[in-house]
Amino acid sequence: MKKLLFLIIILIFTGKIFSQKNLNIPTTFPTEYGTFTFPLGSKIILELKEKGNKYEYRVLSMEPYKEYYPLSKEKNIFSKDIKENTIEVFFTGAYYNEGKEDKDWKSLLSLKSNVKTSLIYKADIKYYFKDEFENTSISGVFPKAKMNEIWGHKIDFITLYDFEKLKRKDQ
Repeated sequence: MKKLLFLIIILIFTGKIFSQKNLNIPTTFPTEYGTFTFPLGSKIILELKEKGNKYEYRVLSMEPYKEYYPLSKEKNIFSKDIKENTIEVFFTGAYYNEGKEDKDWKSLLSLKSNVKTSLIYKADIKYYFKDEFENTSISGVFPKAKMNEIWGHKIDFITLYDFEKLKRKDQ
């Protein structure tokens, strides 16, 4: 019985190790077009390529971004000039009220698009207290606009995928 329990524990840990190794976190740039996962504390530049109503993306760059974003004050963290057909992304910790209490701390995905059309996309997140990714709701991205997504808990990773043109209701 002890051997069976030990074997089950080994299989569980092996599964967790393999699932963590399967994260497609970019390490060389630019990447090929695909779907990627990004760790909290990242500044990312995505380049999108149109494929009909859908878009593929590749990662032009990703670097650590360890600053926490003050949600109570407007702070410009985006580059002044971003290349056409790119989205600049910050995935970082953030806080309200000087971060005095635990409830003031959040996770922030902040995007600024230099794509000429409005886009929707999907995202899966992995909270620090869970082993599995889960889908999350997203607002979309609009030309030249800064968009923020805020979650009330620390997120370890986010995967972005399925970028496509936002369809107007009158179409």
